[in-house]
Amino acid sequence: IDNMGKVFASKGGNGAPLMEDSQMITIRFREFIQRHLSEDEMDEVLANYGHDVIRKIVRAEALMGEAETIETYRQFLLQIKDSPLSSNRTETVRKVVKQVYDEKILATFVKKMIVPMIKKLSEASGKKMEEKAIDTIVKSSIKRMQENNYDTMLFMTRDFSDEELQELEEISANSATSHETQAVFGGITYAMEEAMNSTTNQLVAVIKQKKHPRVKFPTESNATQSSPKKSSAPEKAPIR
Repeated sequence: IDNMGKVFASKGGNGAPLMEDSQMITIRFREFIQRHLSEDEMDEVLANYGHDVIRKIVRAEALMGEAETIETYRQFLLQIKDSPLSSNRTETVRKVVKQVYDEKILATFVKKMIVPMIKKLSEASGKKMEEKAIDTIVKSSIKRMQENNYDTMLFMTRDFSDEELQELEEISANSATSHETQAVFGGITYAMEEAMNSTTNQLVAVIKQKKHPRVKFPTESNATQSSPKKSSAPEKAPIR
């Protein structure tokens, strides 16, 4: 949403078109979780966080936004290009990512959150998106998300032993992880839908305004400010 706000501002919008009360996003997310996770399922999900490997992932993830970690992460990606990790480690991490970030769940997320925005913006620009193009966007978005999550998971588990990685794979395949993933992605979609829709509509308004700019007609005040040099040709009305 922050990035969309920057895009909005770059296209001439006034300020970032975010929900006025950002707390609503958290409230809507909580509402979704309460409605879509039973007490038993929530107990299963919380039980996952009793494992040391999950707590290590949580701690590592909490550091991912810090400048020092970002640089270390960048160096790590460069390093494994020259010195690839063992196939056993990379294959295990891929299995974990595939199980945690299920392709069907990601597809639903992209179709509900990204495709509607792109379609609206395209139509505002005078282009109608074909189904083939939409399908390409969905597939490329899923692939990009999975690759990003794979790189991140490789980095966060770089100090894990083979036994810890194996335990992580087993946890990622259990029913609690599936329940959590579905609830989280569903909750994010529900919580952000209003903000995304509002942002998209405002971007559409800016695009339409640029396609059909308003003409500023001469008034008595600005007509008297014409150049002293006379001309028989009519002056062009300034475009706002």
